[in-house]
Amino acid sequence: MKLSKRLLSLAKYVEYEDHVADIGCDHALLDIYLINNNIVPHILISDVNENALNAGISNIKRFNLTDRIDTLLAFGLEKITSDIDTLIISGMGASTICKILDDSRLLQIHKLIIQSNNDHFTIRKFLTTRNFYISEEEFIEDNNKPYINIIFMKGNASYSMRELKYGPIFINSHNNNYFDYLIRVKNNILNKIPKSKVIVRFKINKELKLLNKLKKK
Repeated sequence: MKLSKRLLSLAKYVEYEDHVADIGCDHALLDIYLINNNIVPHILISDVNENALNAGISNIKRFNLTDRIDTLLAFGLEKITSDIDTLIISGMGASTICKILDDSRLLQIHKLIIQSNNDHFTIRKFLTTRNFYISEEEFIEDNNKPYINIIFMKGNASYSMRELKYGPIFINSHNNNYFDYLIRVKNNILNKIPKSKVIVRFKINKELKLLNKLKKK
């Protein structure tokens, strides 16, 4: 089974000893890939949408993996088993992810593999105030759409507002593709703002200078 570049980028962060729950599993394609490639021996998938979960269950049956992939109709972490220590969450916005993770069961989690659709600052801030640190960040493009993976591990670290906004790993790894993407976004915004909006344009130009500086750092 061939995965999209977006989903495949998540698989490499999963290790054999991880006890994984894929929250918002959709069609379970990533989970089937993880099992078929012996990346993990077992996985739990969960979705609040019954139709989406049923699509996943259909795929699981097609690959004869019902004994290795458990399925739950549930919101977020509400029904995960006590052995789960790793979460995969992708294809959702930051506010939904934070709502899912605002749960006492987050205490049992040691690794989070997050691919949020937006507002990565909010995700970073939320989880780093709940005893997680950022171990890896990755920027990818799939079918001309940008995706950002952030891996959080149990532990403490202190981050500046700049690091929370742009990513501590990105800043220190000089990821040109990532900063080029941010610069494109800001330039597109700037081009739509009337020249009469002097203060707004000044702020965006100031941020563009910072992004170019971080890119060349």
